[in-house]
Amino acid sequence: MDVRDMYEAGPPCVSRAVDGFVRIGMAGVAWGMFMGSYDAVKDGHVGVSRALYVTKSIARNGLGWGCFAGAYLGLNCGVETVRGKKDWINASLSGAITGALVSARTGSISKILGTSVLVSAIATAGDFLRPTQYPPTVYDPTPS
Repeated sequence: MDVRDMYEAGPPCVSRAVDGFVRIGMAGVAWGMFMGSYDAVKDGHVGVSRALYVTKSIARNGLGWGCFAGAYLGLNCGVETVRGKKDWINASLSGAITGALVSARTGSISKILGTSVLVSAIATAGDFLRPTQYPPTVYDPTPS
């Protein structure tokens, strides 16, 4: 395996999952900070009560969003590796599995199926919108 093959293969699955966890987890932290603060004021929390409410919101959103993204990206890479193809079916399968995992604790089969279909549809649509290369750059082995 030469450098070009390694570059085209992209980063390993664990790296993709951790990258997704960190990036989307940070978005969840921002969402938790702003919405937690808004909801705390709306609910009438002040002082230490408000700080605890916002802190819990930050932790809940950051971890939740990060775990969701990490699971999706790890599964997407794993499905891609097992199938040996880079196409929209990988996004559909990994979206369905991730949706089922997220809603599994509800215990309702209809909710699990609904979330699975919804996440799969969103992931498939997102797959059609993203660049075909990861990362979206052009490889030029000749030095400039």
